[in-house]
Amino acid sequence: MKFKAKIIVKLKDKIKDSKGEAVSAVLKRIGLEEEANVRIGKVFEFEITAKTEDGAKFKLNEIMKEVLVNPVVETSEILEFSEYKTIQGQILEQSEL
Repeated sequence: MKFKAKIIVKLKDKIKDSKGEAVSAVLKRIGLEEEANVRIGKVFEFEITAKTEDGAKFKLNEIMKEVLVNPVVETSEILEFSEYKTIQGQILEQSEL
């Protein structure tokens, strides 16, 4: 079975976000937003192959823990987790169902 995962990783609130501060400063300078308080994050989208949904969730958590997230300075959130549906071997996106 194949699963689609999308996660966001961003700095913890107590960690200074220099890139976010830079974007906030630009927004203020050009008059679009006085106090944007921008925080920058990274979105990861990928496929996971596993025999069961529980197996895929386990792999996802391991990928996050071992590869994508530094728990000292970052937080993460699973934005999407779903099984790919197939018809005659063709993978369908959720929008096609």
